[in-house]
Amino acid sequence: MNAPDPTASLEKAHRSGLFPGHEIEHGVHAYDLEALPWNPTPRGTAREKAIRRDDAAGLFLGLIAFDPMSRSGVHQHHGTASSYFLSGDLTDFQCTTRAGAVGINLNGATHDAVTYGGCTLFSRLEGPVVIESDGAAIHPNARQTALTNSSPFTPPDITVVLDAVVPVATPFAGIQRRPVFDYAGTGHNRRLCALQLWPGASMVNLHHTALTDWLLLAGDLTIGQTRFAGPSVVVIEPGANPTASTTFGCSLLVWAEGPAYGGGELALEPYGFGALRPNQ
Repeated sequence: MNAPDPTASLEKAHRSGLFPGHEIEHGVHAYDLEALPWNPTPRGTAREKAIRRDDAAGLFLGLIAFDPMSRSGVHQHHGTASSYFLSGDLTDFQCTTRAGAVGINLNGATHDAVTYGGCTLFSRLEGPVVIESDGAAIHPNARQTALTNSSPFTPPDITVVLDAVVPVATPFAGIQRRPVFDYAGTGHNRRLCALQLWPGASMVNLHHTALTDWLLLAGDLTIGQTRFAGPSVVVIEPGANPTASTTFGCSLLVWAEGPAYGGGELALEPYGFGALRPNQ
């Protein structure tokens, strides 16, 4: 991937919580995860590579790596959070989530998670995290408060093993989708899914109606005139119209806050929203 564009709009990045990256084309930003620096977290036993952070809104997108024999600290989610486990595992009072799985925490989820061998996650937080008044957590924007759990019997985790999800066809030749989470019950109409692009597959002029994040897990991806490889992240802003293709195949994990339409055709929607108009 090319080096980050020094002319990227810092004002725009500040407003959106998005750190400057390589703007491939208007409204489409790419990040090379290998090249980004690690930064410490408040707890001291984990590190992060942040792509998006908005402390006021509690938003975060990026990598989090735990040291062996460390814990997250007791915390409560005030918005949906989801993490793909790239390596290792985390254990809380409900279950253990391991590499290759997506862990989803709904609004109100309260737990403390421990890793014995260490782990690395790619995480998307869509709301604030709060911790005990004398606590410390890995979450850089966590707010200390007198923490209570009003729903103690609500499971804190939804765990989805990605390879166990049956792939379904998309309207695009050579592209399959694994539906992971449709945000039912959250108050949002969003999608979390995986896309598998077979060699030579493409999505042309994909008009995005809302913010969308792609994690390129493996393989090659070309957007516009830029070709890059995993591990990388692509952030697509509302109104952007990228054309994406692969030469040798690739795997994407996608967080879409609204549908996207190939060439503006409602039937050509890759993320699982169906042929819905943006206001539906």
